[in-house]
Amino acid sequence: MKIGIIGSGKVGSKLGELWVKAGHQVMFSFSRNPERLKALAEQIGSNAQHGTPAEAVQFGEVILLAPNFSLAPEAISQAGSLAGKIVIDTTNPYRLDENNELVRMVDENASAAEEILKLLPAARLVKAFSSFQPSALQRLTERLPEQRLAVAIASDDEEAKAIVSKLAQDSGGQPFDLGSLHNARLMEIPGPFSFGDNLTLESALALRQKVLSC
Repeated sequence: MKIGIIGSGKVGSKLGELWVKAGHQVMFSFSRNPERLKALAEQIGSNAQHGTPAEAVQFGEVILLAPNFSLAPEAISQAGSLAGKIVIDTTNPYRLDENNELVRMVDENASAAEEILKLLPAARLVKAFSSFQPSALQRLTERLPEQRLAVAIASDDEEAKAIVSKLAQDSGGQPFDLGSLHNARLMEIPGPFSFGDNLTLESALALRQKVLSC
């Protein structure tokens, strides 16, 4: 599968590397340093390339949207139309205040994914890969299957959710369905699934039952 990556920081670059190892092709984009994108693609190998956000959209069957939440409007503006595209939103709607405390940037009863969807009304949006820190991604493929990290996935599009679930498996994770896009708030900071660096599938399913039954 061809995957366009918009936002090639810690999350985007690590997922791109893992997907290339699984046999996919990726294009990295959206960086303040184009030379870094070139070096990243060269380091990963022949199935990785770099380009602009618009080129990544044209290239990708699936698009990974992985900039900082505050930069998402700029990234989307550079990408152009994503109508009909499966878009994986990894953003977390928080910033650090003057006391270095986390401050949520959207209402606690809404999800960042729903705000992103307002900018991409015709996209097939799926929320995933925001329930753990980027450093945990490196460990995904280093665990036995039953010990691998659970990857929460939320969307209103069941077909798109299934495709992203397969990509989560290819990255070394264990996908689990968190329901509708509105439930994406549960994997965004400070939701109950937002610090899942060591959350296995068994633990995630137990927590899902507890949270969604409340």
